[in-house]
Amino acid sequence: MSCKITYDFKDLGVIEERIEKNLMDRLEAAGELIATRARQLCPVGTTRRPPYKNGQPWTAREPGTLRGSIRVTRLKGDPNLDVRVYAGARGKTNEGYYAHMVEYGSIHNEKKSFLRPAAKEIGKNIETIMTSGGDVTGGME
Repeated sequence: MSCKITYDFKDLGVIEERIEKNLMDRLEAAGELIATRARQLCPVGTTRRPPYKNGQPWTAREPGTLRGSIRVTRLKGDPNLDVRVYAGARGKTNEGYYAHMVEYGSIHNEKKSFLRPAAKEIGKNIETIMTSGGDVTGGME
């Protein structure tokens, strides 16, 4: 499950690589704010399960697993120039695989949204975040 953060650079015309990097750094900072808020809103379970009868520990859903799976990713070479905030399973691990069920609910559980409200709350300030850093040209003329 992800939240995509995009800032439209098209009005700037052709921009130099260093300027683009500065703008993307700011966009990533906005993504970190969203991720931080999502971690605060993310529900955390309170129960731990006992080991299975064969002695193996329960490994599926430890309290805080979903919160720990929230991360910000900046895709290298992405022509869309966006940053993404992900929650849930990544790569070959299944940690937090149930993120979408928590966010949207399921037939067994009521929804407990955390990523969308965080994006909506912080998203109002992205314009300020992008422009508050001052000169993005790094002194270039």
